[in-house]
Amino acid sequence: MEGTTLIITDSMVRKHLSIDDVIARVEDTWRWYGEGRIIMPVKVTTDMGPAGVEGWFNSMPSYVGPSDMAGLKLVGGYAGNPRHGLPYIRANLLLTDPHTGFLRALVAGDWISDMRTGAQPAVAAKYFAAATDVVAIIGAGRQATMCLRCMARTLPMKEVRVCDLAPEARRSFIDRFPDAPFRLVDCPGREATCRGADVIITVTTADEPLVEEPWVKRGALVMTMGSYTEISPELSRKADKLVVDHLGQGMHRGSFKDMVDSGELTAQSFAAEVTEVVAGKKVGRDDAGQRIIVALVGMGCLDLSVGALAYERIIASGENVPRIDLAG
Repeated sequence: MEGTTLIITDSMVRKHLSIDDVIARVEDTWRWYGEGRIIMPVKVTTDMGPAGVEGWFNSMPSYVGPSDMAGLKLVGGYAGNPRHGLPYIRANLLLTDPHTGFLRALVAGDWISDMRTGAQPAVAAKYFAAATDVVAIIGAGRQATMCLRCMARTLPMKEVRVCDLAPEARRSFIDRFPDAPFRLVDCPGREATCRGADVIITVTTADEPLVEEPWVKRGALVMTMGSYTEISPELSRKADKLVVDHLGQGMHRGSFKDMVDSGELTAQSFAAEVTEVVAGKKVGRDDAGQRIIVALVGMGCLDLSVGALAYERIIASGENVPRIDLAG
């Protein structure tokens, strides 16, 4: 008998995992992928717009060898949610036994998705940033908040500039960090936000260039998050290194998609995958003066790995968790 399937809520995940746990797990999972211990095909997007539904979702399967866990992340954007006080992005995880296909757990994935998104720049900056004194964040939503929360745990920062089209979003973002050990600056203009910054991060749903090449100083690290094109082609052309988290995904969505589609960029244009650098197979930064662009489209194995850790912690704790017998 295979047993029963656990139903794991967001609050249960937060009870058993800390921000530091997620940051460490993201770094471990990138390393495991670089070592060949994870299987992950590219994500598949289902756009429901042509059927009249204002939404889309990604199907992101993977197998995480060190946890001996297989499964699927389903995450999407639903345009009507903000009107009802719900987050635009929603996520869920299915954790399965890789040997039998038994559904071990259904896991609420919103917190995991937000936190692993936030952990990515915190980890990537360790390998690619020359300095982190001045950090610029374009976008002031929920995931941008998680990025700063994670970076505050790992990076020495003196000034964080926050840019968003909506003044109330910038103010709300800054208000979430009342005791920050760094200075928070409300920046309405993108150019002023970027100029002189050591690290520039874009976390938006805008599918247009938000960062122009003249605004990015020598030695800066630019990190883009998600599947949209948020930097100018000229910045990509003049960067010293182009890096993706996953080559198969990074060539077909995100910051470099249009240049790949036109034939200007090929697989050989990219210096490395983040996973190769974390695994020690390639060097992240060779020189403090390099301008490096890292496109973090997002890898479902990160969510699955974090979810597997939560599952392991919950099982070990003996906590009384809702269960269901799917064969009953």
